[in-house]
Amino acid sequence: MSVQGSIVIGGGAFAGLALALALRQGLGPEIPVIVADPALGTRPSRDPRATAIVTACRRLFEAIGAWDGVRSEAQPILDMVVTDSRLEDATRPVFLNFAGDVAPGEPFAHMVENRRLIDALVVRAEAEGVDLRATTVASYDARADGIDVTLGDGSVIAASLLIAADGARSKLRERAGIATHGWEYDQSGIVVTVGHER
Repeated sequence: MSVQGSIVIGGGAFAGLALALALRQGLGPEIPVIVADPALGTRPSRDPRATAIVTACRRLFEAIGAWDGVRSEAQPILDMVVTDSRLEDATRPVFLNFAGDVAPGEPFAHMVENRRLIDALVVRAEAEGVDLRATTVASYDARADGIDVTLGDGSVIAASLLIAADGARSKLRERAGIATHGWEYDQSGIVVTVGHER
């Protein structure tokens, strides 16, 4: 199968799906937008993590029509205190504090379960006509007027653009030779979800 002038996005999490929706809404239905990610074959999503969504991102999700799908489940973050202390320290100096509203009644962030936000983005993407494929981007070959993208299911897409949205350890980024630089902080964190009777 060959689709001319398509935009292919490798990666179907927040970034890939949000970008697909924004492109579809901005460019219209004439340009096919395809998202390829094996995780799209699992519905509902099973991503067990949760993410703090800052106001700017929430506004983006509202603009592309996905926030209504998670609004009732999203929990506002009203205060956040960052310290660098040991448990046995008598005092714990505050190095960073996030509190207050960005605008009256608008908290600076919300905590959202990843699976719920991904599912809301998938529902909007399907409604907007984004082509969701539960497969990988296996390879690609650049040509003068575009890029041939081969998916894991064997289909080939003659695309005008391939976007790598496949995470921090992006295989597409590595194959393109785009370097990253990182370092260790030698710190650990404990992340828990607390449920209570009330």
